[in-house]
Amino acid sequence: MFKESQDEEFLDICINRVKNIELTWVNQTLNIIFDRVNLDSQLRLNDIGCNVGPFWKGLKKHNKSTIDYFGYDIEESYLEETKKLFPEIADNLFHLDIDKELPSDCDITVCSATLEHLDYLQPSLNNMLQSTKQLFILRTFLGETAFKSIRMIKNAKTYSNVHQFSFSEIFLALERYGFSSKVIRDKYTDSMPKYLDNGIIRTCFIIVGSKL
Repeated sequence: MFKESQDEEFLDICINRVKNIELTWVNQTLNIIFDRVNLDSQLRLNDIGCNVGPFWKGLKKHNKSTIDYFGYDIEESYLEETKKLFPEIADNLFHLDIDKELPSDCDITVCSATLEHLDYLQPSLNNMLQSTKQLFILRTFLGETAFKSIRMIKNAKTYSNVHQFSFSEIFLALERYGFSSKVIRDKYTDSMPKYLDNGIIRTCFIIVGSKL
């Protein structure tokens, strides 16, 4: 379903955004990483749902040579555009269905605005947690209860899942894999409810999991 929700117009928006805008969520996530890991040793970072490379753009700006970046996405079009925009990481980009495949083991996993559009929470979340050794950062829609809606794209015959996950199911999954959990306000949205059209209201938070 996720692949059916993408179109050329949305791809153009993503490309324009990565070329011209410094994204708030990227800067916030980088600050979380820099505050919580030892950058004196070499670290591998997996960006799950890497889109067209906005997180790499932010990381590159900070010139953190001890962080090796690897991007994963199910959309081949995103990966091809990322290779054009950032040819220096062309060999570090991989097609992956996180619902069915384990990424390579890493020290840090970042996943923003991806998990909520997949068909199910599991096994995608399990696959990310299982492959992460130190720090897990998830930016998604969260609330006291979990529910799922289907969002129709205006003026197009496409649609996507828009899940809301419960805090408890995310916390329990992190606990199973030996992570402590912390909820952080999302700076871009101020973690305020937002109307997404089609009667869908969601609130974005960041969950930080640190390996115990």
